[in-house]
Amino acid sequence: MPFTFSIFDVLILIGVTQGFVIAGLIWYNKKNSTSKLLLSFLLVAFNLLCIKILIHTTGLWQQPSLRYLPLAVELAIAPLIWLYVSSLVSTGFRLTRKHLVHFLPFFIFFAYALFIYIMVLPEQELVIKDNRANRFSFNAVKEAEDYLTIIAAVLYGVAGLKLVLQYRNWLYNNVAATDAPTYTWLRNVAILMAVLILGLTVATILDYFLDFGAQHFFHWQLFFGYLALLIYYLGFRGYQLPDKKIRPDNISYPLNESSLEEPGLLIPVLPADTAPSPTDPGKEMGLPDEKRQEAKAAILAAFETTEIYLDPELSLQKLARSVNMPPAIVSAVINSSFQKSFRNLVNDYRVEKVKKCMKEGRVTDFSLLGIAYECGFNSEASFYRIFKVATGSSPKAYLKQLQQSQ
Repeated sequence: MPFTFSIFDVLILIGVTQGFVIAGLIWYNKKNSTSKLLLSFLLVAFNLLCIKILIHTTGLWQQPSLRYLPLAVELAIAPLIWLYVSSLVSTGFRLTRKHLVHFLPFFIFFAYALFIYIMVLPEQELVIKDNRANRFSFNAVKEAEDYLTIIAAVLYGVAGLKLVLQYRNWLYNNVAATDAPTYTWLRNVAILMAVLILGLTVATILDYFLDFGAQHFFHWQLFFGYLALLIYYLGFRGYQLPDKKIRPDNISYPLNESSLEEPGLLIPVLPADTAPSPTDPGKEMGLPDEKRQEAKAAILAAFETTEIYLDPELSLQKLARSVNMPPAIVSAVINSSFQKSFRNLVNDYRVEKVKKCMKEGRVTDFSLLGIAYECGFNSEASFYRIFKVATGSSPKAYLKQLQQSQ
């Protein structure tokens, strides 16, 4: 079969090139964090998987030296994604030898693929190569590997999504610094990965149960074309991600990155960006109504009199110290009495302060961003995003409307 090159191959090659470029840039930077290094490993694994399909679509599979080339990296991708997410959301995360156990299936199947390649390498006749490989149950082992890949993708995908959601819950109930990473883009990656897993499952079922792959290949072209786009998105967003880690004073981080089990939380938390459930956290903690009202009054005084929200690094612990109450009590009262998370409550006060400064005409003395920083925001991007969510308009549009109405 002659060497061919289609539009599909060009798309895959672009994704692979971008992935290797980002991975190379990460390795070139000597001050990389663990998360960036894991991202580079993940991109390389994705790239090798794409190269594996390119060998088939371009006709290189018919070359004796490339047939059965050991590129069995599928089982490394799922644990790499989980470790990458863990390194992003877990303070103090370190790669250790105990993490190697997650790659045991990958090592086994890769060793098998390498063994097959060595055994068939001397043969130049493709039919003889295939017969020799099948003597060692190559097709049966490959089928088992595909099934395990789907199972691993689901298990590690769910574990990674739990880590992201738990981190965001903790963040919204403990940290008000607007430059703290919320990793919303990781939720997008989770959705994209879910689609990828679904595509892999469908393609595998079509091949092994309906013998679809014997006559058609477009289902795998769709899968790997989608994978190329995912590589581009993951590499672009992951490389741009700052290495900022949230380490508020005296907070024990609730995530346990060394286990796939969901760890316990320090305090009752609520889903980020959502309203509390009808259940009253204060009552669940056995807090009397009188005590809750007292705590609410103290919190209001801290916000409206002391204006504690102007502190750009405000945390739940700082607020708790200022009102002389345990952080768990303060969090429960905020959730039940204000129907908001701690972070959303702080940002609402900051937005109102910015609006007040605009109405007072202070924009003539300070830049709009300067006002935002003065009001507790410490990130331009987050200021514009939070302000628009709260008011429905961008800060500049809101200011223009305000000036026109005066």
